[in-house]
Amino acid sequence: MASWKTTLLLLTLFLLSLFLELLLAQATIINSIDGGMNKGCIEVERKALLEFKNGLKDPSGWLSSWVGADCCKWKGVDCNNQTGHVVKVDLKSGGDFSRLGGEISDSLLDLKHLNYLDLSLNDFQGIPIPNFLGSFERLRYLNLSNAAFGGMIPPHLGNLSQLRYLDLNGGPIPHVNLLSLHNLVTLDLSNNNIGSEGIELVNGLSACANSSLEELNLAVNQVSGQLPDSLGLFKNLKSLDLRSIQEQTVWWDSELDVFKIFTYSADIGFSGEIPKWIGERMSSLKQLRLRGNMFTGDIPEQLCWLSHLHILDLAVNNLSGSIPQCLGNLTALSFVTLLHRNFDYPKAHVTYSERMELVVKGQNMEFDNILPIVNLIDLSSNNIWGEIPKEITNLSTLGTLNLSRNQLTGKIPEKIGAMQGLETLDLSCNCLSGPIPPSMSSITSLNHLNLSHNRLSGPIPTTNQFSTFNDPSIYEANLGLYGPPLSTNCSTLNDQDHKDEEEDEDEWDMSWFFISMGLGFPVGFWAVCGSLVLKKSWRQAYFRLIDETRDRLYVFTAVNVARLKRKMEANGVHG
Repeated sequence: MASWKTTLLLLTLFLLSLFLELLLAQATIINSIDGGMNKGCIEVERKALLEFKNGLKDPSGWLSSWVGADCCKWKGVDCNNQTGHVVKVDLKSGGDFSRLGGEISDSLLDLKHLNYLDLSLNDFQGIPIPNFLGSFERLRYLNLSNAAFGGMIPPHLGNLSQLRYLDLNGGPIPHVNLLSLHNLVTLDLSNNNIGSEGIELVNGLSACANSSLEELNLAVNQVSGQLPDSLGLFKNLKSLDLRSIQEQTVWWDSELDVFKIFTYSADIGFSGEIPKWIGERMSSLKQLRLRGNMFTGDIPEQLCWLSHLHILDLAVNNLSGSIPQCLGNLTALSFVTLLHRNFDYPKAHVTYSERMELVVKGQNMEFDNILPIVNLIDLSSNNIWGEIPKEITNLSTLGTLNLSRNQLTGKIPEKIGAMQGLETLDLSCNCLSGPIPPSMSSITSLNHLNLSHNRLSGPIPTTNQFSTFNDPSIYEANLGLYGPPLSTNCSTLNDQDHKDEEEDEDEWDMSWFFISMGLGFPVGFWAVCGSLVLKKSWRQAYFRLIDETRDRLYVFTAVNVARLKRKMEANGVHG
């Protein structure tokens, strides 16, 4: 009995202690939340932000919320809930009427815990990037893109050892100093006036053994010459964007095979054949963009080995040969794969996601934030000939197929309806013939179609998606096509065909007439003259005949003239 009471007492004490612990934990959490909510910002940092605001020009009143004691509630300002320190200042402009200008005050240096600063899309009218920005030891995200800064990139930015994301797109910044940013993941210096300094920059970054760099963007600059071998040291590089290089750059280097993912874009300058080793060595490639160069030769079949490829853009080159049948083996285009990556940084909550420009539906489109499922093959504006391989219909999740402005012949593949993910199809300006395959009408996702300037024939389908294609220009210059939305129907087409046949027959008869005249003259001429040249006896007989004929004509003419005179004289006497 005593043992039972002792057990009950111990159990009661245990439950009571557990209840007290839970009560204490709840009180601690509530106090912590209340403390975080009521903490407010640090007064020194509040004054620093107000001084920063006073140096800015804010014509739209974008910073009108910067009043009151708690700066953590101000627009574009985030604080740490535990400490109250300002960790994020995001003043990215929302449009032309909300652009900030003026001066950037060094009072920001009082924000000792700042790890996120975004001043992009503003108008600072050519002022240099402040040197003191290199003093933010905890800064992980810095975006000064398209904010009209000028001058050089200050070398002090190289002190930002914790920086992961640096975007200086659209400076224009004519010069760039070497940066030693060991933890940098993304560096965007596109749309500037950077020249050979860009190569020096790459050398400088690689000298730091910067293995964390995953995206390097030097597009739309004046970088020229050879790409340095040091690019091979960026073992984690996933995106390299060098579009609009003004002079030829030799970038094919064997060390590039260390890239996990290689995204290349260019508008002009690169020539020669596309190397086979891209497909042989770069097995993890997801995006291959060589648009707007001067590449020649065939499309190497080794590109078919890129099983992870989602984007193949070889448009606007001088490529020839046929489309490799093995493109239908690109497995990444045969099933749904989400192409995106996120990097979450503590406290500042920095999220980086892929951003790119593609030509889709005939327009330049930019994909930002998390990249959607973008599956694209663009071989347009080349000299590619032959038939469209039927194997390409295996790419069931391909979203965009652009083969326009080539020299393709033959028929559109019958099983093209199997490409159920297709949204954009452009086969214009080729020499394709035959009917529009009935299976094409089953592609319910298709919303952009262009079959113009070919030799297609037969009726235009009217079911499913084709009922929404009301623009006749997408079928124009196909003399054999008929039906809505074209004004040509089957009967008028037959009448026109009959008329064309009669005209063709008349033209054929006239052609033979002129051909016979053209051939008859030289044949007759050489049949006579050739025999006279070759046979002396014939030549003598011919000229005797000519002489005799001439004499006879002379005698005949003289006799008749004499008769005529006598007759005229006789008529004169009688008159």
